Amino acid sequence: MTFAQTRKPGNREPRGVAILAVLAVVVLLTAVVVYAITLSQSERRQAGKEIHNVSMQQMTETTLQTARNFFAARYKPVPPLPSTPNWNTYLAYFVANPVVLAPPSVVQANIAQLRTDHPELFTCVASGPCNGAPSGYDCFMYAQDNVDEFPPAVNNPSQDNDLFIYVGAVCVAKNQGGNSGSAPLITELTAPLLYNPTSNIYTSQSSGGAQGLNNASVGGTYR
Repeated sequence: MTFAQTRKPGNREPRGVAILAVLAVVVLLTAVVVYAITLSQSERRQAGKEIHNVSMQQMTETTLQTARNFFAARYKPVPPLPSTPNWNTYLAYFVANPVVLAPPSVVQANIAQLRTDHPELFTCVASGPCNGAPSGYDCFMYAQDNVDEFPPAVNNPSQDNDLFIYVGAVCVAKNQGGNSGSAPLITELTAPLLYNPTSNIYTSQSSGGAQGLNNASVGGTYR
């Protein structure tokens, strides 16, 4: 005699639905965790980049202020040392040897050549381990002439004629992101410099300067 299996009303056979629901929750939580980690890493990288950019900007501004003082004191040769570099010396040098900052493959070679020819143009603010400054940066100064020849004379950027030039500051990160093959981060600022041989005054420059503001300069022979 066989007995038929009886089933109570309302009972169902197990189908694994609960397991699928648990797996779905686990997958969802995993996706949320991965997204949170990715977002956190992205925010840290962005914050680090912003801090790095601010540091570069500050170093460049400091170098520009140094450039104003440096070139203001070298309008003409020092009397006891007639062969010392002056405005025209530097103007002629940068015309013949422009420090090209692109493409990335030539940047470091051009900076190295400038350091060999005129090491005095590099500042301790970031070009070496002086005063605790970082050694992963090169900051240097340069000078450029304005158009100061009257027609029909041809413009001569190697010779100043109106006691007015532009000075600039450049800071270059030797490598970016720990990869020496990456394009270096470069910041540059320029400002006008007017030599005033007849007065010893404190005035503001007409334009330029760090951030393009009307920065005040102090010096005995310039404004």
